[in-house]
Amino acid sequence: MNRVKWLWLTVMLLFSVAWAAPSFSQPAGEGEAVLVGRISDVEGQLLRYVPSEKDWVATVKDAPFGLDDALYSDQDSKAEFIMPNNTWLRTAGDTQIQLIALKPDVTVVDVASGITRFFARGSNVVIQATTPFGYVMAQPGSAFDLYVGDQSAEVIALSGKVDFVHDATGGKYEVVPGSSSIIADSKEVAPGEGNVDADWDDWNVDREDLWSKRLAVRGQSTNYLPAPIQDDAYALDENGSWDTVEYEGRPRTFWRPTRVGPEWAPFSVGRWTEWYGDNCWVPDEPFGYVTHHYGNWVFVNNYWYWAPPAVGVSVGVAPVAGIGLGWYPGRVAWISSGANVGWIPLAPAEPYYCHRYWGPRGIVVENPAAVSININRFSYVGHAVVIGQNNFFSVNNYSRVRITNINRTTIVNNFHPAPLVNNTVVNNYSGNRQRYNFTNVNVVNKPHSTVMRRIEQNERLARQEGPKFNADAIRRNVAGTKQGSLAKQAAVQPPKITNKIVPADQVNKPPSQVRFQEKEIKQKTRPAREVQGQGPSQRTGQERQPATMQPGEKGQAGRQGAGQERITPPRPDQRGRQGEQAQPGTMQPGRRGPGGAVEQGQPGRPGQMVPGQDRGNQPRLDQKLKPGESGPAPKGNQMRIQEPQKSKTQEQTPANKKKTDDKQ
Repeated sequence: MNRVKWLWLTVMLLFSVAWAAPSFSQPAGEGEAVLVGRISDVEGQLLRYVPSEKDWVATVKDAPFGLDDALYSDQDSKAEFIMPNNTWLRTAGDTQIQLIALKPDVTVVDVASGITRFFARGSNVVIQATTPFGYVMAQPGSAFDLYVGDQSAEVIALSGKVDFVHDATGGKYEVVPGSSSIIADSKEVAPGEGNVDADWDDWNVDREDLWSKRLAVRGQSTNYLPAPIQDDAYALDENGSWDTVEYEGRPRTFWRPTRVGPEWAPFSVGRWTEWYGDNCWVPDEPFGYVTHHYGNWVFVNNYWYWAPPAVGVSVGVAPVAGIGLGWYPGRVAWISSGANVGWIPLAPAEPYYCHRYWGPRGIVVENPAAVSININRFSYVGHAVVIGQNNFFSVNNYSRVRITNINRTTIVNNFHPAPLVNNTVVNNYSGNRQRYNFTNVNVVNKPHSTVMRRIEQNERLARQEGPKFNADAIRRNVAGTKQGSLAKQAAVQPPKITNKIVPADQVNKPPSQVRFQEKEIKQKTRPAREVQGQGPSQRTGQERQPATMQPGEKGQAGRQGAGQERITPPRPDQRGRQGEQAQPGTMQPGRRGPGGAVEQGQPGRPGQMVPGQDRGNQPRLDQKLKPGESGPAPKGNQMRIQEPQKSKTQEQTPANKKKTDDKQ
């Protein structure tokens, strides 16, 4: 009888769960975690297209880059992007890019115009870069520059061979380092001289030097981070320590920030922005990105600790229940009361409600009103971050406007929980266009509406074909493509580019009524140096090649030869080796231009920083903290990261807590 009763209760329980299912569910076909890239550096202004508003907003360092994001940079801008599948790319000014697909084995990016450098750092990741004239396929370990103009595009291999497939002829063209580049227009493909823009290449050298210094020291954090996020180990080493504490009945090793004030809490130093339907955290701390989008925050012994995803790390780390390697916009629960809004950091096992499925522990909500939440169930309800609603969209750092005289009892008795942010949580939320802002910058110049056709075309491609992309299929398509025949040299004109950024009131004017500025895509040139696809170089103090060509010069690639440097950056398994330097190599056959000794230019300046704003006062690259050592807050802007759009302020120790006002 007891067994029958037990079975009956089980059936009723399952029935009740099924009856409640329509309020939230995980849509079919979305069982895989979503990979999301990151904007790791911005200099100048980088704009993101907001499809629902058909408008543009300024984006910032540590903002996400994923799904079918479309970005456009102004003429003086540069940016760097890091993908969790070990694809890196960098963009110059007047560049329009859009992500089509991001998977463990493939990255598909459309380059509609401008200059982009790609690195295929992963051991099994294929890059496909599409243009209006054809696409480039790059195998693991390769790197290449892509110059896309209005009437033509040029492909320059920097490491490993890459293949270009021409849309018009259907032909395949192999490009290798040290030989000719290829230039394609809408009709044919011709050999190019293989020269890079000198200023663009110099900036890439500076970025490589910076990353070489970051990755050269193998600190304690590398032992605890899974491979996809190990590039952020330097930020954790410089801003905190790894401590062993008792959690879930056993000792655990977690990371604790040590360069913050005593009242610091996760999801307080930064701001929220709506990104693909869900509120996404934009951190204002040097360690903020990886610790707020991966893993989980836990409160132990009166400190906040970050529990990393324990997946494939190099030391034995017991996994914490509920933590996977998934990327999340911001794992919090939402609360509101009158004029105030707040959020509660979620414990590892607590569900994360969202509009779109991102990964494990995510529950997609279809009808928010039907979701019943008991506010007492949240482990950290007493640690909620509460602000006035008027500050939700208007500041870049909530720590300055946080309401502090509030406790668990006040929250439980006066606040109402909600699964998502909507008009019941924030007044007029759906009608406030500021919810898409990454920073309080008024964008006065925007891309002309003529760029919209390709963006919308790519959006359809991402939805329809994005899930089907895989590395093997791309390789098979290229392998089955016939070899193309090159036209005569100079049969295809080198790329020229039009700056499509115009005053906001001219965005929808007919092109004939707008004064677009056309220019050579390369302002001054020099022979391409060979780089390694696995990442930044370890060069220290080596000489740079001088710029030798001006726009319009033909056939003079500059002096080169035995002195041409070969850059050999560290592979992921070599980051701990210090003092290794790239060895000089020789030119590969086929390079255009007369031979001879290399003219000595200005010496490289490893790790040199340009003036600009940074995320607060950070340690010098040569000043490493030992694990567990907090030390005094360093002074000065010493990281080479320039962000004119957003003032980056890091929470400091009590001795240095003076703060500046938000940029409005």
